[in-house]
Amino acid sequence: MNKPVIDFYFDFISPYSYLALIRLQQISQQHDGDVSGADVNYSDVSHVEVNYLPVNLPKLIAWSGNTPPTSIKNKAKYSLRDLKRWAAYMDVPFKMILPGSFDSRPAMRVALALQGDDRMRYVQAVFESIWSAAVDPRRAEWLEQVFLLHHLPPVWLTQSDDSLDALTQQALDAGAFGVPSFFLKQAKGRAQMFFGLDHMDFLERALTRA
Repeated sequence: MNKPVIDFYFDFISPYSYLALIRLQQISQQHDGDVSGADVNYSDVSHVEVNYLPVNLPKLIAWSGNTPPTSIKNKAKYSLRDLKRWAAYMDVPFKMILPGSFDSRPAMRVALALQGDDRMRYVQAVFESIWSAAVDPRRAEWLEQVFLLHHLPPVWLTQSDDSLDALTQQALDAGAFGVPSFFLKQAKGRAQMFFGLDHMDFLERALTRA
């Protein structure tokens, strides 16, 4: 391992994962002076490698014994205010969608069938489309709309990988109990885990030291 590697576990149903992806862009830009603009190709960032790893969030929560935020009334109310506050702070478009109102698994299986730059481009397109309200995932054919909006290769839509549960188990075994979860891996020592958007500053600090 010649450079640090970040395993980024996410689910498209997670609005915090959407915001974390944008923050990850910013961190990646700061670790490579040649990268500019909003559309970052992570594989071109010379100082860090990022793996985009979709997981089934409801299963990860259940398997880990965690509790969904929406099951606690006060926590659900706080999370909504917190998400709006983060989106305003980061100056990104955001519209909340009722939790559990759409199925992200078909979209994540497409992601798993893609590799490298293709997966990165696709993941970013899906997150932006859903949580900026450009596409309503509660409607039929919403994934096709994402492809049209972002001019993604139609052939990608025909691809699918059924290893979602295996990757969810991998995240659980690594120590994850929710998303967004990050594991910073280096040549020496154990991987460091960072959970949540609010801990990404610690991820960046550890990456700087690496």
